[in-house]
This record gives sequence, C-alpha cells and structure tokens, in this order.
Amino acid sequence: MKFRLFLLIFISFLVVQPKVHAQQLSPDATVSILTCNPGVEVYSMYGHTAIRVTDPALNLDAVFNYGLFSFDTPNFMYRFAKGQTDYLMGGEKFKSFLPQYDEEKRSVYEQVLNLTPEGKNKLFQALVENARPENRQYRYNFFVDNCSTRVRDMIERNAGAPIRFAGNHPAGSYRDLIKKFHHSFRWIDLGIDLLVGKKAEQTVSAYGQMFLPEYLKDQFAKAEITIDGKAQSLVLETRTLVECPNSKLNSDLPWPAIVFGLFFLVVAGISVRGFLRKKKTGWLDYWLFVLTGLAGLIIGWFTLYSEHPAMSPNYNLLWAFPPNLFFAGIWAVKKWRKYSRNYFYLAMALLLLSFFAGQQFNPGVYLIILTLMVRIGVNLIPEKKGV
Repeated sequence: MKFRLFLLIFISFLVVQPKVHAQQLSPDATVSILTCNPGVEVYSMYGHTAIRVTDPALNLDAVFNYGLFSFDTPNFMYRFAKGQTDYLMGGEKFKSFLPQYDEEKRSVYEQVLNLTPEGKNKLFQALVENARPENRQYRYNFFVDNCSTRVRDMIERNAGAPIRFAGNHPAGSYRDLIKKFHHSFRWIDLGIDLLVGKKAEQTVSAYGQMFLPEYLKDQFAKAEITIDGKAQSLVLETRTLVECPNSKLNSDLPWPAIVFGLFFLVVAGISVRGFLRKKKTGWLDYWLFVLTGLAGLIIGWFTLYSEHPAMSPNYNLLWAFPPNLFFAGIWAVKKWRKYSRNYFYLAMALLLLSFFAGQQFNPGVYLIILTLMVRIGVNLIPEKKGV
C-alpha cells in the first residue's frame, strides 16, 4: 500500500479539515475511488486505494486514505513484526496527492461513484468523523483490514443504498493472490513465504479479495447499487489520471531459487565425492543444522508471538526445525556422533512430512529441503550397510 510520512499528511489534513467539516456537500459534488498501481519500492508493491471527494461549490478537492503510519512510533519494527502496527486515516488535498504518483511513474485511476446526494453527504460526513484524532487509528491486518478494505467498508456502510458485489471473480488463496505482485521482489517473496503459514492457503471469496487495490477496482467496476428500487451500476465513469507502465509486470530473475539451486548442486557434489572416497564431511552437516536451527528460531518466534493470524501454524518449521541447533552442538563433538546418528531419522521424517502438510513453500525452500535430504542420506546409508 502507499505509505507516506505521517507528519506531512497530518499537516495537509489540518489544511483540509476546516473546509470539509463546516458544510454539507452541494448537488454538484462527486465521490470517487482512486486506485494507484504498484510501485518499484517494497512498501508500494501492492498498490494503494483512497477516496476522493470534490465539490466546486465549496472549492473542495480532498483525498481520504487509510494507509498512513509513522516510522517514529516507539518500537515500530518490533510492533510491526508482532502484528501490533496501528495505522491512521487522514486526508490531504488532491493537488498534493496526485503529483507523488506522477513522479513515481505509477498509474492512477479514478472511478466516479453513482451515489445519491444523500449518499454522498452521508459518506462524506462519515469520512470527516473517521478522520478525527480520536477515531483515525486502527489495528492493521494486511489480509482483512487494510487501506483497501477500509475504503470498501466505508463506502458500503455509508452509500445510503444497498450495494451488491459480483461473486464471479476467479478463486485463489491469499498466497496466490499476493504472489502476483512479487515478480520484482523475489527475496521479499521468499521472506513472506517463510513467515506466512498455512492459513494463507485458504481460498478467498471475491469479496475478500478486495484487500488488494487492483481487485477492489475490478469488483467496484462490476458492482451494482439499488436506487429507488432499481439496480444501477455503482461506477458511473472510470478515468485515467496518470498513465504509466504497470511496474508490477516487471519481472526479475528468481534469484532465491537460483542461489539455493546452485547451493544444492555444490552440497550434492561434495557429498557424492566424500561418500565415494569415504571422506568425512561432517562439517557440512554441522553448518546446515546450525543455519536451519537458527532459521527455525526466527520463524518459530513469529509463529508463536505475532498477532498476524496467518502466521500460525507454519510448517516451514518442519525443515527449519529449532532443535537442529541443539543437535549441531552435539554433532560438533566427533565422539558423540555415533550416539546422535538416530536424529537423522527424525529429521528425514519431518522433511518427508513437509511435502504433505498442505502448505505451499517457496521454490527456494524445496531446494533447501532436497539439500538436507542429501546430507541425511549420506549419513544414513553407511549405517545401513554396517560400515
């Protein structure tokens, strides 16, 4: 979503608020949705959604959005990791909103809504009330409560007439939906796949898919509103305010898969060579179990302590198994290795179980699993032969 510095937006909002608070909208007012394409920065990779209210009679042209937060919040990164990030709703003048996207080369589309004068005023007053300091803060949840779903909910609740959304959008899981926006962020994609657990495999309804701005735009384009007993299109007109190439279509090489693929080949080569020459390569096992154990501690922390509901359960813990770190300490002592070899059976069982856990792993992770299987096989085969 689009994240801007809170201080700048707060100052802009103070300029807008006196005008929007004082009067009712005129019959010439319009209310529209702004959809901004993804950008090249990580914070903008999913795009952004906002509500625009214009009224020539009041000299009003304001944008309200729910994607504001401050990096200066105490313990921001820790709170973000724990899922305790509080976002803010605020407003700014449209003339300061649009140039930012033009500068970033991000397309902006406007959908003018088909609302009655009463509906426009009801929505407008609800936005002003929501933007008050005591009402503007909310607990952010990317999948179900973010800057896009808040726009949908605000319009649906305050349109002054029933809105019906189409339910024929192709089904997909949360993970499948967000991966469509990760083409230029391969390492971020890996990190998200490591931390987001099995709940991300849930199929999302067409209504639920509106947590992504692009899908909200599509759903509103097909939605209907009932006015005076007659169903009408919710969107009167769609305008292109800024036209730029869609950055989300830019693709990058799948570097994690390439890196871990090369790593797998190197480890497999060392393992086969060592096995054929009967050369000990236990140091390789030590570092693999240290690294996967440390990864398990990090993933496990998020799984246990984060408030993000999609992070638990997380079956990445089957290969990034925290006890691997303890085992590595034992394996480092050569005279203890003959007593600890049975741990490889447990590790192999967990790796095999990961293929049936029902959670989609990152391609790079599958290569890590295969790498671990190679090393476990090398350590188990001699034992089976009685060597």
